[in-house]
Amino acid sequence: MLYSQHSHVSSAIFNVKVLKQMSYENNLSQRLRNLLEIMVSTYIKTGRPVGSEMISQSFHENLSSATIRNEMHVLEEAGFIEQPHTSAGRIPTDSGYRYYVDYLMPERPVAPHVTTIVAREYRSTHDGIESLVERTSKILSELSIQAGFITFPDSSSLVLSRIEIAKIGKSHLLVVWMMGNGFVHNRTIEIKDEIPADDLKRMSEFLNSETKNLPLGQIRSHLAERLFRASGSLLYALITQVLLIVDLTFPDPKARRIAIDGSRHILDQPEFQDPEKSRKFFRALEQREIMMDMLEEDSQKQGVCVRIGVENSCVDVQDCSFVTSCYRLNEQVVGNLGVVGPRRMAYSHMVGLVDHIARRLSETLEQW
Repeated sequence: MLYSQHSHVSSAIFNVKVLKQMSYENNLSQRLRNLLEIMVSTYIKTGRPVGSEMISQSFHENLSSATIRNEMHVLEEAGFIEQPHTSAGRIPTDSGYRYYVDYLMPERPVAPHVTTIVAREYRSTHDGIESLVERTSKILSELSIQAGFITFPDSSSLVLSRIEIAKIGKSHLLVVWMMGNGFVHNRTIEIKDEIPADDLKRMSEFLNSETKNLPLGQIRSHLAERLFRASGSLLYALITQVLLIVDLTFPDPKARRIAIDGSRHILDQPEFQDPEKSRKFFRALEQREIMMDMLEEDSQKQGVCVRIGVENSCVDVQDCSFVTSCYRLNEQVVGNLGVVGPRRMAYSHMVGLVDHIARRLSETLEQW
C-alpha cells in the first residue's frame, strides 16, 4: 500500500470502544468489510448520514433492511461508525476511516489529465527552488480542492553553489549565499573597519574555492579544520576573517518555513460551516511552528502518510485529515508536502495525488 498505517492512538481515546475496534481489526467478516466500505465511500460522496436503504442499493448481496441494520449495529459496537444526533443514518468514526484507509480503500491511478497538468506546471517553473516550492502548494490545492501545503527545504541539506561578498558603502557588506538548486539567502552585516577591495576579492575567492559543492551543514566544520591547519601561516588571518563573515551570515538551519495555499476550500465544506470549527482550523494555520512539528513526525516514513482526526497531535486540527509525503533532494529527505481537509475526504484520490506530486517534485529538483 502507498499509505502508512498508524499503530498508536492517543491515550485520550484509548477506551472500551477502541479496545473493541482493535479486536475486530483483523477478523471482520467479508460482509462487514463490504458494508463498511460502502458506508465510508457513500458518506464521503454525499456528506449525509448513511441509512440501511441507501446501503441496500449498493450492496451486492440481497439483504433485508433489518439484516443490514443488525450488521450496522455490529460496526457501531466495534467503534467504526456512529449515529449523529437523532438521525437514522450513521457516519464513520475516525476508527472507521482508519480501517477503510488501511484495509479497504482502492488504489486509484492518477488521472491522465492530472499528470499532464503537473508535468506542464513543473516544466514552466524556472525561477528557482523558492518559486517551485511555493508553486507546489498551489498545485496541490488546485488539484485536490483542499488546502495544499509544503515545507521549504532544510537549508543544511542544500549544496552551496557560490557565495558573493559585496561592499555597501564603507561600513556594510552584503553576503549572498547561492545554492545549486536556486535557493538564495541574503544577509547584510555591519563591519567596524573598512575592508579593502583586494582583500574582499581574496576572501571571496578563498571561500568559493574551499566550499563550492559542499552541503551547508559541512561548511563551518570544513573551514574550522582549514583554520587549524593554517595555524602560523599567512592564511590564518584570512581564514579568521572568512569564518567571522560565515558565522554572521550563515543561513539559519532552524529557520523553518511552510507555504499553505487554498485554505478557503476548507470553508466550503459542510463540516466547517460551524464557526468554532473554522476558527480553530485557522488558528492552527497561524501557529505554523506547531503545524511543522506535527508534520515532521512523518518525515522519515516511507510512502504517503494519512493522519485522521484525533491522530493529529494538534488539537485544533482534529476535525481534519492530513495526507502527506516527503520530497527529496540528492536522495535526502528535505521537506514534506500534502493536503489537509475534512475527515470526509476522498482518500484514494488524495493518496495518489500527493504521491505523484512528491515524486515529480523530487525528480524536478534532481534535474536542476
